[in-house]
Amino acid sequence: MKSTLKENSIHGTPSFPLHIYSKLRKTDYYVGYHWHEELEFIYVEEGTMEVTVNSEILHISNGDFVFINSGDLHQVTSNGPSIHHAIVFQPQLLNFEYPDICQQTIIKPITTRALQFPCTMHLDKELKEELAEKLRNIISIKKGEDKLSALRIKVVLLQIIDLLFERELFLENQLQTKEKQERIKKVILYIEEHYNEKISLEDLASIVGMNKNYFSTYFQIAVGKNPVTYINEYRCEKAAKLLKNRELKVLEISLMVGFENFSYFIRKFKEYKRYSPSQYRKMVYD
Repeated sequence: MKSTLKENSIHGTPSFPLHIYSKLRKTDYYVGYHWHEELEFIYVEEGTMEVTVNSEILHISNGDFVFINSGDLHQVTSNGPSIHHAIVFQPQLLNFEYPDICQQTIIKPITTRALQFPCTMHLDKELKEELAEKLRNIISIKKGEDKLSALRIKVVLLQIIDLLFERELFLENQLQTKEKQERIKKVILYIEEHYNEKISLEDLASIVGMNKNYFSTYFQIAVGKNPVTYINEYRCEKAAKLLKNRELKVLEISLMVGFENFSYFIRKFKEYKRYSPSQYRKMVYD
């Protein structure tokens, strides 16, 4: 994954490549930027989560969900208790063996990325409630898995597609958007590999062949936050993991994650995680 930000995990089985990851967190939750070939539908049962998909920052809570398309760069965070379910599956799971009109005009454009699932923030309330019920149905079927589960899940996935197609909500995949995603993936990968070193805007801008002033705007539009904010947040997430090791001093951790100024680290950590590093460490062990 570290060479491209691509996640290469196997989800489900070769005969039914779908898996549901149910996550219960008593404190915070963080999965950094990555992408994969699979489609992913995230449903929040309890709590509030921030899901960033390409340039869209979505705040979703109880009963909300988000569609993540194949190849989308995304990250998931929560600063409090939460329960969510990630339905991850290969798009080819939707295919029909017989190339009928449904396969050619609906399923194939989805599995080949010509069409993409819409951003859920633009869906009306009634449709969102109907789709959320479908997702809860899939989660329930998977929990009580039997010999008919695969068929029933596939039927519900097709019902979701039917609801979106009926309202003409699928989006055409634009080449320009794909190119922007590839550029940003390179920048984020560089940050993740060098977060514990000094990183300048010039360094990041040179990766995509831009001047630093234009790059800052470009990054802000693509990711939803400026590069300095993203670097600080990533360093704080790394620090949060290191704080679980009681043998490391807070000052030592701040240097390990790339903060040259200790007081600046304390301020940014509290701004992002809502607690000072010492308070956060105490909360983790209480």
